[in-house]
Amino acid sequence: MRQMLLLIWMIVFCPIVLAVESEKDIQYHHVVEETIANTGFNGTVLISTDGRIIFHKNIGFSDDDRKTLISNKHLFCPGSVGKEFTTISIMQLVEQGKLSYEDSISDYISGFPSWAKNITVEHILTHTSGLPKVKWEKYIDTSDVIKQMKNSTLAFEPGNDYLYTNLNVVLRALIVERITGDTYSNFAKEFIFDVAGMTDSYFQVDANNLSKLKVTGDYPTAVNGVTLYVTPLDLLKFETALRGSLFLPIEKIKKALLGDELSGKRNRAYFDFGKFYNDKHGSIVYWEHDGSNPSHHTIKHSDFKNNYTIILMSSDGNKSTLYKIRNALKIQLGKNNSGET
Repeated sequence: MRQMLLLIWMIVFCPIVLAVESEKDIQYHHVVEETIANTGFNGTVLISTDGRIIFHKNIGFSDDDRKTLISNKHLFCPGSVGKEFTTISIMQLVEQGKLSYEDSISDYISGFPSWAKNITVEHILTHTSGLPKVKWEKYIDTSDVIKQMKNSTLAFEPGNDYLYTNLNVVLRALIVERITGDTYSNFAKEFIFDVAGMTDSYFQVDANNLSKLKVTGDYPTAVNGVTLYVTPLDLLKFETALRGSLFLPIEKIKKALLGDELSGKRNRAYFDFGKFYNDKHGSIVYWEHDGSNPSHHTIKHSDFKNNYTIILMSSDGNKSTLYKIRNALKIQLGKNNSGET
């Protein structure tokens, strides 16, 4: 069944990179060039509409010596955008009846303090577990993070407040491993990467074995479910599969956006999908997720009303440039969709 879905997706949705040829493509080119002028932007701009890539441009270099141009095969760390992968994984297992959102994490992992029995799967999907933030250091790995968790004191009683932390993401990966009996990276490859047709991306599991295609500027780690490297094209494939119901029915994912009352941020998704905006009728107009690590920055923006996706990834440490590009492209896409010139 999965192979059939993948075949359908490849026929209907699989993007084909196009050269800048049409008048609209040239407009996007000019918009990008004008927006990034004198910013030092180093990264990739990708626009897809109706399942077809209409603009794709790599700008800058992959190495500190500025000798190797960024190519379609070069990898960026998407930062918090990568949290969607463990979110989808947990939702898939719930869909298969292998766990419940109400289950305690202590049902699946052992050796943690007594507070674990009060933390549910839903808490780790919504950052309401009370777990503290990770104490980052270069080349930190999963065993280091587990030690931190086992020595942690909760910041608040689970379900009573909000604290955004990658410890929740690691717990998701550990639960997947406990249920499936396999590594999380293998699960993600079979049920996410292969389903979406993501052929160049991977989860880093060894901090000392980094890909030579990784664009410089990230913080080297190897944390289970967290340390992800993707190409912009693969991230677009992930988003296309997400919206195309290849992982889960899209309506179930949309329902998981609702319910946040504790983060204090407007339109934050309840589960880990970034933020979203509805129209006056309650229909989702667009959703968006951003991430950083630390000089790598990502924005994944999808407009449901106008059916386009913008993928922006950079390594220059200037996240504000990505927002400027996103804003400029939204204006141009709006003009083109309305028939303006």
